[in-house]
Amino acid sequence: MFQRFKSHFIRQSAAQKKSSALPPETIRDCQGYFQPQSVDELLATPQRRQYLQQLWQNSALPEGLYQRFYLAPIKQLLGSVQQVPATPEGDWSGAGGFADLTLQFTTCAVRLAKGHLLPPGVAPETQAAQSVLWQAVVFWAALFYHLPLLRQLEGELDDGHFWQPGVCNPGNPFRFRFRTPENALTVPQEALLAASLLPEKAIMWLVSVPEAWHCLMLHLNGCPSSVPLIDALLQDAAGQVHSPWVKQAVLPTAAETAQTSEADARPETQSAAPATAMKSPSPSTADDTRTLLSLFQSNDEVSLLVNANENDSDLKISKRTGRPSENVAPAGNESP
Repeated sequence: MFQRFKSHFIRQSAAQKKSSALPPETIRDCQGYFQPQSVDELLATPQRRQYLQQLWQNSALPEGLYQRFYLAPIKQLLGSVQQVPATPEGDWSGAGGFADLTLQFTTCAVRLAKGHLLPPGVAPETQAAQSVLWQAVVFWAALFYHLPLLRQLEGELDDGHFWQPGVCNPGNPFRFRFRTPENALTVPQEALLAASLLPEKAIMWLVSVPEAWHCLMLHLNGCPSSVPLIDALLQDAAGQVHSPWVKQAVLPTAAETAQTSEADARPETQSAAPATAMKSPSPSTADDTRTLLSLFQSNDEVSLLVNANENDSDLKISKRTGRPSENVAPAGNESP
């Protein structure tokens, strides 16, 4: 029943420039089954390694937490989707299109968010205490943004068992196809998939700030965000990467949303600040870091690490040298 999809990945098109560098025929057998690849193999392309490097450079997490909260969910998601496309046609229809789209989009959203103070419209001390968490909310919202595209796919293992892309690593050789309209999933599965990707400690961190938890849950349920700036950032990123999943609602741009939030929070006696004020360096995140690290370390370890980072606004001493940390961005290393 998968015959009409056997030629899908053989056709060469300009759109495949955005997909994996691995030729589809090298990972598929004569019966149309793809051999499952390890996460290291899936992340081995220069393009995907570049996305990870950019994500690391724009993240606000210390290295160990970046591995747990950012890199581990990425690896889990890519293992569960393998080289499936994001769309049946268009820019992201090539082999690995879904993984490439997700990585490029997520990296773009995190980069855009770095230029804004989050959450907007609150006191500076609140931003200082919560900014790292809200940057992570943007990352997770971006990572989960294209999960609805997986509804259109269904797969089969070579032993005859059903495989749903995005749920788990196939384990066995697999093949897949796009669902017909009459066979389309009628119940969203995104919340379940996202829940499986969120680390337990990350959930603990999110629920420590109910507003952040509520914001992410609204996003997963397809509702407008409680922080419009985050919706605007995601919309901007979707436009930049030519995402096929651009929400239909017309939202203000991230710059317009940030300026409005700043104006709403400003006392009436103050004069209007220029729009560039929202892109000023972030306040100290020592309080946020102390809360986050307390989930993993003893009080003494937390004090030592926070004190070491108080003078480093991006929380990464290793980034000062300009040389990437060897066990963060490269795809060949596993999360600790």
